[in-house]
Amino acid sequence: MNPVVKNIESIRKQKRMTMKEIADYCGKTIPWYADIAKGRRRIYLDDMLLIAEAMKEEPSIFFASQLSFALSVKKSA
Repeated sequence: MNPVVKNIESIRKQKRMTMKEIADYCGKTIPWYADIAKGRRRIYLDDMLLIAEAMKEEPSIFFASQLSFALSVKKSA
């Protein structure tokens, strides 16, 4: 699974939000969100911004673990 999508799903579950709540907020269908969560649909920046807004989070939180890894690799190089 895409690490960003994995973070999105992790945050959604921590907040106890349903796929329906996210999809409704974004003006989309439940299958739209489910396909993103399962890696069957590409997530675009516009969608990511809407999802972050629905979760009341900054979009950068979805990249947190990737940034930490990237920075640690860059320091050791």
